[in-house]
Amino acid sequence: MKLSPAAIVILFLCATNSASSCADTHSQNSATKSSAITALAAAQKMGKGFNLGQMFENDQHPATLASAKPKIDAYYENGFRLVRIPVTWTETLGGVQLADGETGKINRSLAKLTELKAVVDYSLGKPDMFVIINAHHEKALKDGNKAKVLEQLWADISDIFKDRNHRLIFQILNEPHLNNRDPMPPENLRKMSALAYHKIRAVDAERIIVIGGNQWFAADEMAKVWPNLDQVGGGKDKYLMATFHHYNPWTFNGDNQGDYADNWTDADIIGPMDTMLYWSKTIGKGMPIYIGEWGTGWQSRYPVFNCNNIRLWYSKFDSEYASKKGIPTAVWDDGGWFKVFDHKTNSFENNLIECINGKCKWDGAERFNQGCK
Repeated sequence: MKLSPAAIVILFLCATNSASSCADTHSQNSATKSSAITALAAAQKMGKGFNLGQMFENDQHPATLASAKPKIDAYYENGFRLVRIPVTWTETLGGVQLADGETGKINRSLAKLTELKAVVDYSLGKPDMFVIINAHHEKALKDGNKAKVLEQLWADISDIFKDRNHRLIFQILNEPHLNNRDPMPPENLRKMSALAYHKIRAVDAERIIVIGGNQWFAADEMAKVWPNLDQVGGGKDKYLMATFHHYNPWTFNGDNQGDYADNWTDADIIGPMDTMLYWSKTIGKGMPIYIGEWGTGWQSRYPVFNCNNIRLWYSKFDSEYASKKGIPTAVWDDGGWFKVFDHKTNSFENNLIECINGKCKWDGAERFNQGCK
């Protein structure tokens, strides 16, 4: 394949990890907006994906292109075509707050924002790669029902990324629970989601927008929050997608849950998927769905991974079920408790990546091997 001079410049700047140069160059070239893609068409192409966990929504890993690039490259080389970038905007992380917690206005001069744009643009520069950014923790916003703050936040995000390829997707608000862990009242979430939705649509009628439930993004939350779509296009918006998170059963997948020798069944995987698909086919009027997070918090117990029971879950989840049901997925990978990719070595330190792709080597033949104790 012969590269154009512009493409060569992009590759050189990103390879040298110059965030501002990479972002500027991409915004002028390969990351610029192209013809729109419907949510249904996008879902059919997204396939397997991953999260850049604990990077822009937390401060566990540096929020930089230099830190994100090896992980993006490694997953892409393994056939993953979706990267979800969780972003906390209105809370302070590492002394930096991207947006004012009382107004939602983004500080556009921050180096962290430049790095975020660089990561988005680097990802969009990869052929067929989809990128999802969200409003992630935003604790005070959720607890205080600050609808106007979320509205202004998405007005600014939409403006900042208005020229990006339509493979960039906006997810309005992550896991909308209160500080006491209760769900947000459905009517409050619908109202603030609608305000954000209309701000995004004012900038781009064809940008894919993602909505979800009102606590932990469990599949059964969708029907509670969205008994109809009146406030988000009335079922006529073909650029709308729904999401849910799948840690069912939490007694197996959660962090600090004891050992991982739980006798889960395939029904535990299938159940939430079918619940969400039923909502999609009825109330959602055929709206496509994707699983924004899934995984197992193995490193909360084991310093070294070697559990066949977990390998089996990762092998079945996408390859055997989600992909065959037409549901794109984004595995939760935080480089910590739910680690697949190791940020210290910039490599996959366990073989869960191979499991996600459908087949991986076990330690022996027993499902509940010694590594699960």
